[in-house]
Formats: sequence, C-alpha cells, structure tokens
Amino acid sequence: MRGSVAKKKNRWYIYFYVGKDANGKWKKKWEGSWETKREAERALRSRLTKLETAAEQSTSAYTVETLLYYWLENYCVPRLKPNTIKGYTTNIEKHTLPTIGAIPLEKLEPKDLQNLYNVLRSKKLSDTSIRYVHNNLHKALDFAVKMQFISKNPADYAVPPVIKHKEFQPLTPSEVTQLLKACAQKEVLLPVILATTLGMRRGEALGLQWKDVDFQTGTLTIRNSARFDKGEIYLETPKTKKSRRTLMIPQATLEALQFEKNRQQLMKQELGPNFNTLDLVCCRFDGRPFSTNALQHQFQTILIDSGLPIIRFHDLRHTNATLMLRSAVPAKIVSSMLGHSNISVTLDTYSHVITEMQAPAIAAMNNILQVAG
Repeated sequence: MRGSVAKKKNRWYIYFYVGKDANGKWKKKWEGSWETKREAERALRSRLTKLETAAEQSTSAYTVETLLYYWLENYCVPRLKPNTIKGYTTNIEKHTLPTIGAIPLEKLEPKDLQNLYNVLRSKKLSDTSIRYVHNNLHKALDFAVKMQFISKNPADYAVPPVIKHKEFQPLTPSEVTQLLKACAQKEVLLPVILATTLGMRRGEALGLQWKDVDFQTGTLTIRNSARFDKGEIYLETPKTKKSRRTLMIPQATLEALQFEKNRQQLMKQELGPNFNTLDLVCCRFDGRPFSTNALQHQFQTILIDSGLPIIRFHDLRHTNATLMLRSAVPAKIVSSMLGHSNISVTLDTYSHVITEMQAPAIAAMNNILQVAG
C-alpha cells in the first residue's frame, strides 16, 4: 500500500504518495482527521483507488508527442540552457514526431525506435545525428519511467548507430609557429593563441572577459562560454563544473593579452563607452563581439593563404592536448586543463598519443632485460 494511517492526539490521519517529482523522489500528502482508525483506512483506500484510476487514464492518453513536450516543459526548461533546449526541440519536431509522435506511450516498443532510426537513415541523416535522436528519446523515456507513466524504457532495448569519432588533425610545433606568424595583425590572433596555448574551447575564448584575467598572478578563470543566436551574443556558464577552471598563462600568451588590453583601452578612449560594451578579451578591431562564423571564416582563410593543413578551429584544442601529452605532461593535468568531465574522456580521445608515450617505458624494459640476460 502506497500510504498508511497515523494517530495524533486521539484523531486519525492518513498519508499517501501522489507520484514522484522531477528528481524521482516520492511526494507525500497528508489528510485528516477521523475519529476511528477504520474510518481513516476506508478514506485511504478511496484515495489510492482514485489515484490509480487517474494514473491509468492519464497514461493511456499519453502519446510519444505528449510525453516529449511534457519532458521539455517540466524537466528541461527548469534545468538546461536555452540553446540546449532549442536543440532538443528542433530535433524532436524535425526528426522524431513525424514518425513515432502519434504512437500511444504505453504501446511504444523497441521495434518502433528501430524503425525510426531506419527511416532517418533512409533520409540520409548521419549516424551522429541519429544517435543524438536516440539520446534525446532515452532521456525523455527515462523521465517517463520516473513519473510512472511507463514501467520500462523501450530505448534500453533499441540499437542505435555506433558513432564514428572524427579523426582530428593536430598541428606540429613548426606548424603552430607558422600559424601564429600568419595570424599576426589579424583579428583572429588572440582566439588562436588561447586555443593553441591553453586548449580553450571556441566558446570559452569568445566569452572570456577582462575581469577573468589576472595579470598579477598570471592566471585566467573560465566562467563563461559565448553562445550566438540570431546575431546576438549570450554569455552563459559552462555546462559542467569541470569546465569552470583557472589556468596558468604562458608568458608569451600573457604578453599577447597585455598588448590587446592596451590596444582596447586606446580604442575605448577614441570611440567612447560603446566600444566593446561586454568587455570581451576577444573582440573585433571595432569592438564588436567575434561571432563563430566570422572567426571560422578568418581562420580558414589564413590556413589556405599560408599553406597550412585545413583543420577545424577546435583542432587547435586537440593540438594543445597532443603537444602537452607528447611533452610528458601527466594525463590527469591535461584533463584538468582542458576541462574534461573526467580523465577517461582524455584517455579515450588521445589514446593514440598515450600509446606513443609508452615508448620510453618499453625502452627502459628492454634495457632491464638486457642487463638481466
């Protein structure tokens, strides 16, 4: 029985559970009072019967579409960032609802999800995008289980595509030097320096403010990540706790930051308070925020003009990690500096570099065996 009776000061009360909250915890409701225990027990049975009947009617009326919008409103909106919710909504409306949205929730089966993945594949959707659809559905259906709309999650039994991670192309030390020289006097210089020397993500570099840079201690703290929507910039806290981190700044990077700060101070004196109103470290020469499109265009142009490998801006972060690992910086330190959620992400992402780092250990073992022989 999901409830009980209790006596307080010669009166009888009942309590019962009315479902779970968004965190999966039971919500308890008290009612009373009655003169006898039998009256209280009769009332409790009545309440529980009504709850069970309402739950059955509610669940039977739910479709996959009903659930997904309920999940967005009651779970995602209170917890997630607007850009994440926007991505979920687009994914649901464009890829999920047309195929399985009308299916009653209680009748949804793994084969329906498998059919959805096949339909999306026939529409030339990539395995990565299909996996994203699966992940969204899995989270929403997990929520449905917690809310007791369904007893088990059909997505647990479906088989989504396996993601093939893109191969990244880190630059060599000489190519890094060539790139930095090619970026000299260009707007893109400072974001490139921050990504290459500190492994900062693009959004972290574009969202960095001068208050986050401490020239006395030679450190900077990553508190924001820039998001762009319809031409507007939004500064949001990073998604994970590990992403909010403090980094020591190499001397050359510190000098580049000081040079840019001096330049911006002169521009503010010349153009007034409307110059770089967000006080961004990385901005355009005229003080406008650096959009991702502008950054990518300038970056790609420099690569082409200088004959360097055509890589993504994010590959500069991979370059930073690869160079640190090859220089025998411990993986735990690299993971912390990159802001990875845990060290396993670092080890998985850079497994080939970790393998290369075994060479000195093998050489040492060979020497030991030769001496022992």
